[in-house]
Amino acid sequence: MAEVRLKLGIAALAVAGLASAAYAQGQARQGGAAQGARAGGAQGGEARVGGTPIPGSAEPPKLIFHEPWTRAPMSQPIVQENLANQNLTLHVYGDAAQIRKAMHPLDDYTYSGETTTHWALTVSDKANLWDVTRGGKIRLKTQNTGYRFLHVVIKTADGKYFASEEGVGESSVFIETEYAFQDLHWRNLLMTDTPTNASNRRQPDPKRIPIVPTTKGTPDLTQIEEVGFSDLMEGGWIPATSRVASFDLYGKVVPREKK
Repeated sequence: MAEVRLKLGIAALAVAGLASAAYAQGQARQGGAAQGARAGGAQGGEARVGGTPIPGSAEPPKLIFHEPWTRAPMSQPIVQENLANQNLTLHVYGDAAQIRKAMHPLDDYTYSGETTTHWALTVSDKANLWDVTRGGKIRLKTQNTGYRFLHVVIKTADGKYFASEEGVGESSVFIETEYAFQDLHWRNLLMTDTPTNASNRRQPDPKRIPIVPTTKGTPDLTQIEEVGFSDLMEGGWIPATSRVASFDLYGKVVPREKK
């Protein structure tokens, strides 16, 4: 009987020891997690655990602009006056004369169905650049038809152009799609008709703007000069066109350096 009591006592001590060790490990993990979160929070206000951002821990990006175009009769080509935000500057690349600002009962939107080349439409701010890291995003209201995918186009402060691999596809009604800039995959965008080697037979055309995605790119998202969109195709009339009723930019305003 004494032997049984002794074995039971040893077993109880072993269980208590295991429980104590488990509790200590748990406390250590919690302390490490808290320390990691505090350390991450010191970098841009975003808490992290093991390098992974904690959702909801960083301040959300602020709306920089909402561009819904002017409520005005059809304009072809689209012009600066069609921007609802006149502090922005309109840039049209490619077949600029054939990009329209259409007007319908409920929406004003861009229409690219009559373009005969690739095209791109962007805006910039004379006073500011934009930082779209740390949750910066773009929202597009589109209704595309005819196998059109609308890609995000940016120009960085160093003069380079990029297009996102991702794009908004076809829809039977206007839809809204958001992209976080840091989640996008980028391609360098060829904007000049530049020969690549000595064996080229065609002479370059300095007036031609190809707007062709090429190699993978890594844009500096802390200094965006222009932002906009393109379907990277020529138009196919109403059956094959991109339509953009509005687009919004979220991020941080970076004042330009005074020269």
